[in-house]
Amino acid sequence: MASYYKKLRADLEASAGAGIITPEQAAAVYDRVYGARPFAAFRAAHWIGAAAGLFVALGVILIVASNWDKIDAPTKMFAFLLLFAGAGEAAVRLDGKPAAAVPLEMVWFFMPILGIGLYAQIFNLSGDPVKPYLVWAALAAPAALLSRRPFSAYLCSALLFFTLYSGTLSSNSILTLTAARLADEQPLWHWALALAVLAGGTAVFPGRKLSLPLGASVVWLFVMLLADTAIKIRSSALILLSGMSLAALWLTWGSEPEDDKAGLALKTWLGAVYLTTFFWHYKGDEYVNRSGADTAAGGALAWLLFAGALLSVVFRPQRLLPAGARDELAGKVLLTASMLCSFLLFDANEATAKAVAVTANLLLAAFGTVSIMSGTRDSDEKQINLGVAVLTILAVTRFIDIFGSMLRSGMAFIVTGLAFGALAYFVNKGRKALIESVKK
Repeated sequence: MASYYKKLRADLEASAGAGIITPEQAAAVYDRVYGARPFAAFRAAHWIGAAAGLFVALGVILIVASNWDKIDAPTKMFAFLLLFAGAGEAAVRLDGKPAAAVPLEMVWFFMPILGIGLYAQIFNLSGDPVKPYLVWAALAAPAALLSRRPFSAYLCSALLFFTLYSGTLSSNSILTLTAARLADEQPLWHWALALAVLAGGTAVFPGRKLSLPLGASVVWLFVMLLADTAIKIRSSALILLSGMSLAALWLTWGSEPEDDKAGLALKTWLGAVYLTTFFWHYKGDEYVNRSGADTAAGGALAWLLFAGALLSVVFRPQRLLPAGARDELAGKVLLTASMLCSFLLFDANEATAKAVAVTANLLLAAFGTVSIMSGTRDSDEKQINLGVAVLTILAVTRFIDIFGSMLRSGMAFIVTGLAFGALAYFVNKGRKALIESVKK
């Protein structure tokens, strides 16, 4: 990746030298492309400064710990509040000087750990394991929101999502949502607090591109649908419908309009469709968790997700294939078909499950073919490689599915290995031929 930015800078400088663009335009283009990286503003000195801040915070903790018994409780609390406020004030005032601001921000971010432990020890507190993390996130939020550098914001967002996942699945906390681990049904305020933490983690995440927090939110919601919560679903059709709808929602909303690649969201959709191809082996409900039936709220939410995903696919620019009118219809059809195939599982049996698997195989084959055609048309080497990879994985998996039971002897393994070697050779040769053709 570093070599790409080095080459980009060289090409822009060469273009400026040839008079195609001005040096100012070359610098502006490079800054815009390079600035899209999550830690583009961080240089080596900043990382060293962050480490310095972390070590200073650890040092303060060790010094206080070694003299703990000599300090009375009011002095402990006053000293902590004074240090915490001082670190925050200094970090804000020195924001324009990274060498000083970065270590102070790290101290500011990690100091609440010391304060929470101090308060708990003074007042002999114990119990809910989630509350300290929520307090830490609340105290660290100003450091994340006031700094011009994204590092504290990334840490705070990650802390909130970690708290959300661990708290909602924990056995006894103010975020617990699993009915099997609660004496009574989940209180509504548990859900309200969980959604507030979810919103906080998304809001604190730096920048305009929210693909990662949206993906974390989508995965959390799917886990809540599968867990024993008030919105649980247990039927195969609703599980598949919800999973495909969430993948489609992430794909359509997880990137900005100017982005032509969907990244992780695209891989998630491809993975969901690929897993669906294994419905060929469906033998009944032993593959589905049957701890109870679908709840009314879970069923309603599954249909709402489907409706929202369908509307998004129809009215939003698709991100399944490179943006452009020529790929728009194909991308929308593939996304819609991936959700609609879930309807075959209502009153599921082996025949309908096999139909779902066949549909999923056709979807992947179509995606791989259109990706290769699109990459060849637009001279996009990565798109060609993606299409070839999807078709190759699909072919190998289905070969093992069909002929795997015949691999009972050493000769059969040798023949299979030679076949895979030949496939790899011809696939690579074809891929290189396509790439060379688009470079001419």
